[in-house]
Amino acid sequence: MPAEEPESRVIAAMRLSGARFNAKGMPAESLVEVAAFEDILRSLVKLYWFDRHPNNKRIPKGYDDRIALRLVQRIGEGSAVPLLEYDLGAGVIDMFAEQELEQEYSRALNTVESFIEYALTGRGEIPADIRRLPANKIKKLGQTMQPGDTIQVAATNAIEWDTVPRYTTSARSNAINSLDVESTRPVTVEGQVVDFHVLSGRLIVRDREHKADIPIPYLASGLTVNIDSDRQLFKCQAEGIGQFNANGRLTKLASVNSLNVIDITEDARIARASLDALADLGEGWVDGESGEKISAFVIERGHAVIEAMITLGNFTRIVFPTEEGGIRFYWPEAENQLTIDVEPNGDLYVHAADLDAGMFDDGKISADVDDLPEALDSWLSEAAADE
Repeated sequence: MPAEEPESRVIAAMRLSGARFNAKGMPAESLVEVAAFEDILRSLVKLYWFDRHPNNKRIPKGYDDRIALRLVQRIGEGSAVPLLEYDLGAGVIDMFAEQELEQEYSRALNTVESFIEYALTGRGEIPADIRRLPANKIKKLGQTMQPGDTIQVAATNAIEWDTVPRYTTSARSNAINSLDVESTRPVTVEGQVVDFHVLSGRLIVRDREHKADIPIPYLASGLTVNIDSDRQLFKCQAEGIGQFNANGRLTKLASVNSLNVIDITEDARIARASLDALADLGEGWVDGESGEKISAFVIERGHAVIEAMITLGNFTRIVFPTEEGGIRFYWPEAENQLTIDVEPNGDLYVHAADLDAGMFDDGKISADVDDLPEALDSWLSEAAADE
């Protein structure tokens, strides 16, 4: 008995028209337009997933494959109308998740339609969700168009295309010029305070998500902080209106709605002292026979981990030895039960477990990796969000 074909869903139709499309078939280079359209839709759907799961910094394993779109049907004469669908393999997705995915792709398609409408008419503003994507991703749509070519998108191919807005070369030019203008929108900045500028009333936060040092005006918030020494450490969370450059990069917080600054100096001191104390353990520290001595190299590597934690604005006081001569850092308050092990050879083993969901994730960071803040960024960001 032949295997049953997996069910599929068409979520978008794309029409390319112009003199080049009058002949049968479709110019091969125009396939990049289909890829650019698919990339925008899928990127928006991933953004919506993060909106629904604000405490997660990474999408689940396999999610990107689950939302992948396939090119099907149909290329005729006078225009090319590729259709994009997603597969629903048996056991891969349940009914609720299917409805959720359909809604999010519908929202993504509506966003692209609104963007094309804006590009064509110049009325209103670029959709906020489009601004959330890297500008270069949007600019790829229409990159192969020639004068007279048009791109249209709609929810189905059973539609009167004459009523659908057209993305032309001039509309694309208008849209790109608008993308290259600075914009503002609500944003959250979170990370380590790396500097205070008292005269200007600004503090600088090393934001781990936006990967930049973000100036924040703090005077209007009523913040008062006493700085006793250069070794004093602070972490910060601020919400307000962010200013973004033409490439979509956050450059500063223009205004502040809420600001929370916490002195973490004592926590850092305890973590460092606890780590240094492990160097005094002799061989056989477990029961007189088991328990390897912790080398100076491992202690040094542990301090590098603590510095990475401070840089990323999230660390733990809980540190203890492992029987093999390593060190373990543990976040007891994090929902994902994060641990970071410094192994005797200097490698880091990172493990996160969601006990309620019965899921876990792990990874290894080689002893050769020097940029630990970069390597640990996603792990520590997720642990901080879960606390």
